[in-house]
Amino acid sequence: MEQLKRTAVLTLLLCITFTVQANVKVKGTVIDKNKEPLLGCTIQSFVSDSIFIMGTSTDNKGYFELKDSRHEDYTLSVSYIGYQTQRIKCHNVPGTLDLGTIVLLPESQVLEGVSVVASNVVHQLDRQILFPNKTQLKVSSNGVSLLQNMQLSMISINTMDNTIQTVMGSEVELRINGVKATLQEIKAILPKDVEKIEYHDSPGMRYGNVGAVIDVLLKQQTVGGNVAVDASNSVSILGIGDYSASANYHFGHSSIKMGVDWERRDFDWTCLNNEFFYGDTTPIVRKEVGMKTKVKYDKVNAFMGYTYQHENDLLSVTFRNYYNYTPNSFTDRHSSLYQEGKVYSITSLSQSHQNMPSLDVYYQHQLDSDKCLYFDLVGTYIDSHNQSNFSQTSTTSDDEFDSDIRGEKYSLIGEAIYEQKLTNGRLSFGLRHTQMNTNNTYCGTIARDVHMINTETYGYGEYYHKIGGMDYVIGLGVMRTYNHQSDSKQEDYIFRPTVKLSYHVSDHFFVRYKGYSSGYAPSLSNLSDVSQLIDIYQTRRGNPELESVRFYSNEWSMNLGYNMVNMELFARYSYDHKPIMEETLYENGRYIRTLANQKGFHRINTQFNLQVRPWKQYLSIQMTPFFNRYISQGNEYTHTYSNWGFRGSMIGMYGHWALMADIETSYHSLWGETLTKNEAGHSFTVSYNTDHWNLGLKMVNPFTKTYKQATENWSEAAPYQQLVSSKDFCRVMMVTAAFNLDFGKHKDGTNKRIRNDDLDAGIMQGAR
Repeated sequence: MEQLKRTAVLTLLLCITFTVQANVKVKGTVIDKNKEPLLGCTIQSFVSDSIFIMGTSTDNKGYFELKDSRHEDYTLSVSYIGYQTQRIKCHNVPGTLDLGTIVLLPESQVLEGVSVVASNVVHQLDRQILFPNKTQLKVSSNGVSLLQNMQLSMISINTMDNTIQTVMGSEVELRINGVKATLQEIKAILPKDVEKIEYHDSPGMRYGNVGAVIDVLLKQQTVGGNVAVDASNSVSILGIGDYSASANYHFGHSSIKMGVDWERRDFDWTCLNNEFFYGDTTPIVRKEVGMKTKVKYDKVNAFMGYTYQHENDLLSVTFRNYYNYTPNSFTDRHSSLYQEGKVYSITSLSQSHQNMPSLDVYYQHQLDSDKCLYFDLVGTYIDSHNQSNFSQTSTTSDDEFDSDIRGEKYSLIGEAIYEQKLTNGRLSFGLRHTQMNTNNTYCGTIARDVHMINTETYGYGEYYHKIGGMDYVIGLGVMRTYNHQSDSKQEDYIFRPTVKLSYHVSDHFFVRYKGYSSGYAPSLSNLSDVSQLIDIYQTRRGNPELESVRFYSNEWSMNLGYNMVNMELFARYSYDHKPIMEETLYENGRYIRTLANQKGFHRINTQFNLQVRPWKQYLSIQMTPFFNRYISQGNEYTHTYSNWGFRGSMIGMYGHWALMADIETSYHSLWGETLTKNEAGHSFTVSYNTDHWNLGLKMVNPFTKTYKQATENWSEAAPYQQLVSSKDFCRVMMVTAAFNLDFGKHKDGTNKRIRNDDLDAGIMQGAR
């Protein structure tokens, strides 16, 4: 009986203790230095600073509440991406402990006039989060120049032809506050409005097959607006210029934005061609020596948008229009052809225009602090017109081919995404559907009407979780493609699993692996059941029997970084199964240039990136040697090729002045039977920058006499060699100027997370 009483008393005491401890809780509010609440901060409790107990996250007002029924003494960790983590010791916690307001400072915060020289890069499983320092913001004239000054690893920015891509030639998707954007819209950004840049060097499943994603996140402010103008023009050759203007204004819960960008080029190319035809018993050798031929185009991008944002809802409506007029294309040429002791005059000219208006309607709803829904609907109309003429004449013969192609395309893209934050993780689901209707009329030497219906549906689920220093992602996607042309129908399903792992060995050492299987469908132009004459021997032919391609990739990377030095090693092996690659056939005396599903294509890409900052944020030197290996396995051919190269850049910034120098060797890439040798280049830029205006001088290729691009085709039936050169792209002196005017505190962005667009006109060109 005595033992029973003791047991009852002990049980009662344990129940009382548990009840008291169950009421123990810690609460508080987390804000940034601007007194803005931080949504989604990670709150964790640890015993002895190492044993994880439990965690939660802040709501949209920055508030959190953490209950603990087991411990009175522990360490509370408050962390947020890009901000310095705070650790708070909690001893003998009473029933409720109110920590009040907790202020988190950015990783790159400047304190008491002394710059914190710790890395301004936060490495995550699928991205790098970069915080531009004050010097980088001050010496940048627009969003593109800021990206250049940030020296993103594995990213190539070419301001002469207005392209941003990975150093391996893969597509880079640009975004502003999560919304897909064009290069022109990035250029319209004022650097001082940029809060941080999310560089997705290992993009998640929602981004599809792109090589990288650059998301520029802008500061959220409240009242007023901005007007900005940015221009650059060559003084050594007047045919090169880029001009843009933009404006925005915010009032109440609404904001409006508009902008226009004009890119123009007018210069001369010279083309040398050597062609060999081995279809007959007697080979044909043609040597073509070109004369100066004009290249000219004008591209205009314009947009106008309205956004309404209130509490948990955001609505955005944007109208965009892209116009491209090319009276003289890159493939134009005037030349003399030498064949079997005869001389022919060759003229190949083409012109085109495209007009692409689109309407984008976006809606976002925050269900609660951890759950959000995103919807996007984009309608696009593409009107295109392409004309070309080829003639080969001599004193005894005259051959001429004409082509006139008019195209209309309508597309509708709809996407929905659900995201939910979990304790130490994230769960997301997405569904995207694309519907395209294309009508093309081919006139001239060969006439044909083509009507195509194409759809693509993609759904995915992705789970991300963090355990201590390790992060992992498991995802599965399924894509359905459907093509209908005349009596031909084609349907295919592609499964797209993804696995990612990363581990922070220490504060300075980071390793990562990504493996995934994906796929892609043939382009509309290649599916066209039409033929176009190239010259008297060759024909370009579409192939409606093309099938979707499976793609497999394994990527490894490691990063070691300290205050002044950052080193990154990257390696990738990828394989395309039955890729769509070229095929040259000999039929009835003509050489047919077409495409087919070949056996396979292997790539090995490696690079080592070294970035050194010997003088704080004022001087940054980047050196990147690389190596690529290609193995192209066709149904009737096998080709291999290796390419070594180097890229380097140096950026010096002090006060209002900036000096930039970069150099790049020729990047070679093999696909199918064609080896492309891109240009080697170098440039120097000096600029003076203030808060409201910028003036700069840029020299492109000052130590080169001739700008060159080369192409080699290794077809057994009809190989060729092509060299394109221009003196106009050497020793080019560019003057740049920018001006911006603020009124009030402007709001330059929203939290919009999706944008889709359609830029493929679906027209097959009669080019080799």
